[in-house]
Amino acid sequence: MAADPATEEQVRDLVARMQAGQARMDLLQQQARLVQASIDDVDSALKALAVLEGQEPGHEMLVPIGAGSFVHAAVARPGKALVGLGAGVTVERGFADAKEIFQARRTELEKVLAETSGAFEQVANEMLRLQQEAEKYRQAP
Repeated sequence: MAADPATEEQVRDLVARMQAGQARMDLLQQQARLVQASIDDVDSALKALAVLEGQEPGHEMLVPIGAGSFVHAAVARPGKALVGLGAGVTVERGFADAKEIFQARRTELEKVLAETSGAFEQVANEMLRLQQEAEKYRQAP
């Protein structure tokens, strides 16, 4: 005996909604990872400023350049940092101003992360509801 066409259509629709929900969850997880990486980057900048604060001209240090490699460097302009503002724009600021910029950036990123987590939670709840709905079709004769 053939299955009810209406039921088959409902199951196809349910599967499509579940696939869309899973894709949305994957995107939200990826966005959360990128935002967290940006927060970590801002935290690194704040830590670097804390370490450099109060250093005299000529203070020598090792600067990471990536891949576990470093270069020797010396402080040339104590108390000053070049801060990227986006779109390739960089400005020189005192450490206090740079810290304020980084703190504001971190606050905004935390808001985005919270919004992303909230959206993920909503989609996860919808996925649970859809799974419960799918279970009804599995149990149907």
